[in-house]
Amino acid sequence: MIFPELAGLMVAPPLLKDVRSNLLKRADRGKRKRASVPQRLTGLLAYYAAGLLRADFRQSLGALLDVGANDVWQAYTELFGGLAREFGMTIVAPSAYLPDPLDGIIRNMAVVFASDGARLGYQTKVLLPPEDEDLVQAGSAWDVIPTEVGALGVVLGSDVLYPEVGRLLAYQGAEILVVLGASPSVELYQKLRTGTLARMQDNQLFGIVSFLVGDNELSVAHEPMIGRSAIFAPQELTPRRNGILVEMGNQRSEGVLTAELDFLALKALWESSDTPVRKMLPLEQAGQMLAKFYQRLQVLPRLARQEALSATSPAEELASLALLPTLDKASIPLDDLTVLSSLTSRWPLHGNHQQLKQAGANVTDLAELPGNLLNDLDRQNAARSRNAASVARSDVIVDDETDEMDALPGAGNERG
Repeated sequence: MIFPELAGLMVAPPLLKDVRSNLLKRADRGKRKRASVPQRLTGLLAYYAAGLLRADFRQSLGALLDVGANDVWQAYTELFGGLAREFGMTIVAPSAYLPDPLDGIIRNMAVVFASDGARLGYQTKVLLPPEDEDLVQAGSAWDVIPTEVGALGVVLGSDVLYPEVGRLLAYQGAEILVVLGASPSVELYQKLRTGTLARMQDNQLFGIVSFLVGDNELSVAHEPMIGRSAIFAPQELTPRRNGILVEMGNQRSEGVLTAELDFLALKALWESSDTPVRKMLPLEQAGQMLAKFYQRLQVLPRLARQEALSATSPAEELASLALLPTLDKASIPLDDLTVLSSLTSRWPLHGNHQQLKQAGANVTDLAELPGNLLNDLDRQNAARSRNAASVARSDVIVDDETDEMDALPGAGNERG
């Protein structure tokens, strides 16, 4: 059984005893579908009172984690470990803000429980969104969790959007990619769904994505959580060859999905597929190459000021470039250098320099040349272009064509 991201925070409200939190809980009870008339009236009054007192569940949760994180952990493990033991099921419990058993640091974490209630392992969220940084810290690794129903690679939220995460779990022996999601927007939901499908198909795994739906008390905007939970399989193992075994009908409804996972067919696919990802890619060489590549990405030069890209004049752009730190020459590839300007006209730009000197023209701009001189130069340039195909060029000082033009088809015929 797979629960969604952040649903584990349901264990926190019973531990909140302050006045503001009690008002929020009464207001929540009044919103429920089966609430009685008195509960609805009480909830409405509690809602307005909570607004006047500026009650906020996120702030209350942060205060609870500061002083009672161990109580939250105990309530979490007792609830979901007890469910696993009671129903004899392997459970991927919903993630919550919990103290890491290794160092006690609060992280967004999901725990996997065996059918006897024992803790098999846990996974933390490694790539945090900015809005979570005030409550939790990032994890550091993705590890496969062995269970009696298969080897699980658990991924929380937007971590699934990075292809390396899926490949890392697959090479550690994962058979099922389990994604826990909580999305307040259609855009993020679609990205998480697409990312799960991609990681599942890229690495030939079964995939399960469980989305949190309902009211969202964690964000300032209180946008509701949406998403269509689903169970995926490689396209070769699905009836319609689309990677989907079963999926919820809409983005806002709670529900339960079930599907049978054929592990024998999955392992047969690993052997017979036209893209056997576990065989074709040499892990030792690929690991070394990827490590060096990612190390280079970390040290690539970055602009000290983004304003340098939007300078409105050459002087401003040069001034902003002067602010950049001095870098080792070998660290900047040629393709990464900023193009300040390019020359696309033929050289010389405006005819014979000797004629300009004889005319006594001491100019820096074409607009300063006399009109009759411009006409003479234009006629000479046109005559030179007409005779270029028939005149021998062995002793010409100025060449109007570049080496790149010589390489064009038919260039050799034109130049005789």
